[in-house]
Amino acid sequence: MKRLKNWLPWVSGVVAVSGVLAALDVLGPPLSGWPAYFFLCALSTALIWFAWRRVIPKDGPRWILIAMIVAIMLRFAVGISLTYALPIFGYDNRHQQTGFYFPDAFMRDREALKLADSDKPLVSAFSGEEQGDQYGGLMFVISAIYRVLSPDAHRQMLVLVFTALASALAVLFTWGFANITFNNKAAVIAVWSVAVYPEAVLLGSSQMREPFLILGIAMTLYGYARAREGYSRSGWIVILVGVVLTLFFSPPFGVMGLGIAATVWLWERKVDLRRISWGVVLFFFIALLAVYLTINAWAGIENSPVGSVGELVNWWLSAGARYELSNLRKASGMVRLLIEQTPLWAHLPMATGNGLVQPFLPAALMDNTGSILARTIAIWRAAGWFILLPFLIYALFAAFRRAGIRSIQSYLALLVWGTALLVSYRTAGDQWDNVRYRVVFLAAQAALAGWAWTHARRTGSPWLRRVIIVVGVATLLFIQWYAGRYYNTPSLSLYTTIGVLGVFFVTYLIGVVSLDMWKARRSPRLTGGNPEV
Repeated sequence: MKRLKNWLPWVSGVVAVSGVLAALDVLGPPLSGWPAYFFLCALSTALIWFAWRRVIPKDGPRWILIAMIVAIMLRFAVGISLTYALPIFGYDNRHQQTGFYFPDAFMRDREALKLADSDKPLVSAFSGEEQGDQYGGLMFVISAIYRVLSPDAHRQMLVLVFTALASALAVLFTWGFANITFNNKAAVIAVWSVAVYPEAVLLGSSQMREPFLILGIAMTLYGYARAREGYSRSGWIVILVGVVLTLFFSPPFGVMGLGIAATVWLWERKVDLRRISWGVVLFFFIALLAVYLTINAWAGIENSPVGSVGELVNWWLSAGARYELSNLRKASGMVRLLIEQTPLWAHLPMATGNGLVQPFLPAALMDNTGSILARTIAIWRAAGWFILLPFLIYALFAAFRRAGIRSIQSYLALLVWGTALLVSYRTAGDQWDNVRYRVVFLAAQAALAGWAWTHARRTGSPWLRRVIIVVGVATLLFIQWYAGRYYNTPSLSLYTTIGVLGVFFVTYLIGVVSLDMWKARRSPRLTGGNPEV
């Protein structure tokens, strides 16, 4: 009886949520999709329970479950709202008129539906013949859902159950990583960052692969945190599962997941690999498979070179950057102006630097060229990144100065900014691929931001506040420039705006450093020459 009482809220929740989703899905006869939604919601609940039992201790905090539920409900709400709102308030293009925010999601969904309705085996999704999914993993999942659970109608919202599930599990594993590595206060910030971060919510409410990649990287980090605490066997099992999950949906990010597990061990050397020799061997074979699948996928791209691995990687980086740069010239007014007035060698570095601040909040706030829905989403996405950005900037310097070069904080700072630079260069700093590739490492970003906040509070460091001030001033300066561009208000020129920002930054930096030095000299005199008092 007691067990039934414990399970009753879960069963009731599954019935209620699946019923609401089926009612809102108008395709097919009324509520005809309820069995499919019920099955997926029940499966998702079982997976959450399984993961919860292995990550959260018996006396662990229950508020994490609230954060996971918020993450799921938020993604359902956004996904359903966009499905209905885009055909009315979206752009007049094919993907938004059918309820898809991302064109990649639309193309993948249509090809998955075609595969599900055909006589082909579902594994043909991995053949690389379709343009909708270069790697095939997510197309395989969507095709399986359509073929098995929804053969009578095209219920595109079914996939949202799985993307929301991945987002909720990412919240759970991010808490495990941040709590073990840092402390509970840092974990609170990390958890809620992953749960409500706008880009993660938008991707988790769409038929995209990034929610699964975010989960895979979060599992890899959590597994390492377990291993470094002495639980080598269970830790490396989680690492391998996270890497395989990432590999299934994107071999290149699977390689990066492997790289994270290997480099963090080399960085800290806190895990004894001799106790898990079987894991090292399995890790090696998975690495070979990941590299093979990645090279095979890249080799299938049109105009890719047939040569060594190094040539293929160099082509993937340089050709992609040049292609995205050509698109960026057409799309961004500020970047286009800079490109027109600077030498050729400076274009890619400028585009890469521009990518680090995308989506750019001043541009989103002032843009008056799109629909109200598009502008609202743009502001929402940009606000999320500009709130997180000062914490990551502060953490980069605080980690090396306070925690030490071989610390996990320093490693995370290098990981976060190294991957941000890499994807920004690869995509020439656009605000689409660049942003969604960067958010794959959200677990590391959120944990680092949580540490930055708690470290600044504990030590009384004024530098986090100072970074926030610099970012705020830069935002205001570029708002006035974009206001002049879109609304013809009086404003400084672009180069004058950049110059004023540079002068302010140098003056402000000199001023606060001088103030700190003056306080340091004054402090011993006030304490009778004893600085320890």
